Parts: sequence; structure tokens; C-alpha cells
Amino acid sequence: MNEVYPGIFLIKEKGTFGVIKPSENIYVLAGSDGILYDAGYGKKRAVIHLIKEIKTIKEKYKQQGKSFHLSRIIVSHCHPDHFSGLKRIREALGVKIILTNKSAEIIKNKQNFKKSYEADEFNDYLRVRKGITRKIVNKLRNVFTNFFYQRLYGLSYIDDPEEIMGDNTKISINDEIWEIFSSPGHAVDHISLYNEEKGILFSGDNILKSITNWLGPPDCDVAEYINSIEKIRNLPNLQLILAAHGSPIENPKDRIREILTHRKQRENQVLKIIQDNSNNGISPKDIIKTIYSNSTRFRRQIARGWVVLTLKMLQEKNLIQRQDTKKKILFFPVEQD
Repeated sequence: MNEVYPGIFLIKEKGTFGVIKPSENIYVLAGSDGILYDAGYGKKRAVIHLIKEIKTIKEKYKQQGKSFHLSRIIVSHCHPDHFSGLKRIREALGVKIILTNKSAEIIKNKQNFKKSYEADEFNDYLRVRKGITRKIVNKLRNVFTNFFYQRLYGLSYIDDPEEIMGDNTKISINDEIWEIFSSPGHAVDHISLYNEEKGILFSGDNILKSITNWLGPPDCDVAEYINSIEKIRNLPNLQLILAAHGSPIENPKDRIREILTHRKQRENQVLKIIQDNSNNGISPKDIIKTIYSNSTRFRRQIARGWVVLTLKMLQEKNLIQRQDTKKKILFFPVEQD
């Protein structure tokens, strides 16, 4: 537990298996009407650790003669490493769960959550045809999801949140006004929490200190992500970013500039590969192999998400065109006037 700003505490949940189950940050905005931002994992051990850390904060406030009460919990978005702990945390602390309309719909039940993860764009762009092959692929994905998310994450669903709010609204936390605003791209329901007076932004997964966040179908969109990052860049008085993974970002403008530059470089990289193969075209799989020629198969699997989404964005910009053959999908550059 670390006080990253007066009255704001970071509780870190340890992860395992690297990117499969990363370390997770949960934030406590402490005070007389405090709030938890993000819920982390739902395994019993993770929640016990969280409660223990919160009790330490509460004792610290008691010794200082300050009021401490947590009344609510909100999540940045409904990827399972951010909401799985909701049910157990509510049971342990008696806090109210606040969700946006989009988030509430996604984690209402297993069927809705499963639907949100149906990545047909992967199958389409990487040439997994409809019919029995696609059914097998989807079946394997469901087995993977059930094992890792439920066994490792402690995933559970919420069909009875105490409050549902809009994507863009203001809430009072410890008698201070904080702004909640929609910031999609990494997830369709992603929100950020900002206090202009303090200059503090809770960025969820949108902005991380030293790594780029994951982008891939079904609920990610590169163009929306870039728009969200540009919106954050224009926030008045932005001083500190508290991310869902890693350390606080004390140079937010510099980090935002790095992210936007990186995304533009990736876009140009994919476009150039397609231009260099303008005669015969090139498939998404071969684009991935070209970019990650010296990488492991697992690394290429992780990276295919942003490649697929970048191809989709370049199509929408009318910079490339797609040609379907019997064996594969090929991309060609569009001749510019």
C-alpha cells in the first residue's frame, strides 16, 4: 500500500503468469465519503489482501483523528482483471457498486460477457472460415476464457448494481467534484476519472507508464483510442496520471506524446509493408510475421490484435483495399490522387 497523493492510496494486487494475469492497481480515495476505483481480481486471497490494506489505511486515519468511510466502488472498464472482485468486495465492505450503462450490460451475466468477447474480426481477417472450423475456434476460446478468467481471476457477474450512471457525469467524492468521462478504444465501456483542481487522472488501462496497452477485437478500436488519448492530452491542469498497472505517471504530457507517436509509427509501418507488397498483395498473417520476424509465436499471437485493428482503420481511411481469394485475404494500397 502506497499513498501516491495525499488521501489517495494505491493497493497493488500481485499477478502471475506475466501478461496472462498482470499485477493490478486498486485505488482508495480516502475520506468521509471515500470510493474505490477498480476492483481487481475476485479470488479469495486477493480480496483478503485488499481488505487488510484498507484496514491499515483506516487505522492510520483513526490515529490522525480523520474520518474514514468507503461508500462506493466504480470500475474503469469491464475487462475481467478490473471487475472480478466486485461481488466479494461489496460483501466484505458493504460498498455500493456504481456502473455505467455499458458496463452494467456487459457483466450482467455470463451470456452477455461471453458475447462481448466474440472476436469475429480475428476469425475474419485471419481467415478462419465460417462453419465447423469457426465453431471449433469459438469453442476453444470459451474453454480458455472459462479456465483462466474463472479459475485464475475469480470472475463473477453483477446483475444488481446499486447505481447506474451515464458515461459522462460528475460525482462528489469526499466533498470534491470529480468528472467521469467516456474514453473508449481499449474497451468500448472504458471511463476515466478526473479532478481538474488537483490535476489528477485515473486512466484505467488507457495510459500506462512504460508499456503500450493491449488493443484488439472485439471491443477495441484504434481510432477511438487515439481520440481518447487526444482528449486526455487536452485536459486542463493535468499533473498526475494514476494507471491501472504500473507506477504513477508524473510527466503525463510527455507520456501522452510518446503514446500518440507510437501509434502513428505503427500505422505507418503497416501501411508501408502493404505498399512494399503492392504487386501481389499481403495477408494479415504475413504482415504480423514481417513485423515480428524474430519474435516467438506467443508474441505474434498477442500482437495480432493491434494489427487487425490497424488494418480496419486504414481501410476506413481509404488507404488500403482488401481482396478476398479462396485461400487468403490480401491487402493492397489504394492509389492516391
